[in-house]
Amino acid sequence: MNSEKALILIIDCLKESIDEGDDQERKNAINEANADTRLFGGNGLLDSMGVVILLTDLEDKLDDDYGITISLADDSVMSKTRSPFRTVKSLAKYISKTVSD
Repeated sequence: MNSEKALILIIDCLKESIDEGDDQERKNAINEANADTRLFGGNGLLDSMGVVILLTDLEDKLDDDYGITISLADDSVMSKTRSPFRTVKSLAKYISKTVSD
């Protein structure tokens, strides 16, 4: 899977995660998400639980739609100085690399 497909997958998962209880500002931010959208950290769309949920959703979607079974949150990723979960683009690159390994 290339980074572009992974990017689309991430944005689709984000949009599917919109909940009726979300405020309009959050809904707008998710609907306008792009490669540079910050996922985690300062001004990110997601808190730590939100990242876990997104990763689980992505793993399920990769398995269901592409037959790819991977774990996106392993110990080596969690110990990196620069998290691949910072932006949509960095997560897409991480998924693309993980799938091709």
